[in-house]
Amino acid sequence: MAAGSSKLSAAGFQGNGINHVSLYVGNLQRSTDFYQRVFASAINKRTGDNQVRLGKQFLVLREGKPAGKVDHIAIGVDNFNLETVTADLKARGATPKGKPQLGALGFHILDPDGFPLQIISSSNIGSQY
Repeated sequence: MAAGSSKLSAAGFQGNGINHVSLYVGNLQRSTDFYQRVFASAINKRTGDNQVRLGKQFLVLREGKPAGKVDHIAIGVDNFNLETVTADLKARGATPKGKPQLGALGFHILDPDGFPLQIISSSNIGSQY
């Protein structure tokens, strides 16, 4: 099998890109201002965090400790279906954290080193709320 190829991708879902990265920041407003100023980004202000729009992808900024730490990376999946992706993950030896909610756009798993990954619909473009 060639490097980078996988027999599993034909049988179920396949990640197709980084949807977003969630970062802990020390001061939400200061960091939001920085990203908006430096990258001329639109901002979705939300309760508890802000989304910095970068084309179709975005950064989620949320106050947390330690500041400067990546909270999670979200991997986009085309045609996301909660039941199918959950079953495929379990067949691949990865168990979703918590109980995914029906109608959810995604959920979290841990990689072998305990790093949190979010599996999410690639159609997720963030939202303002």
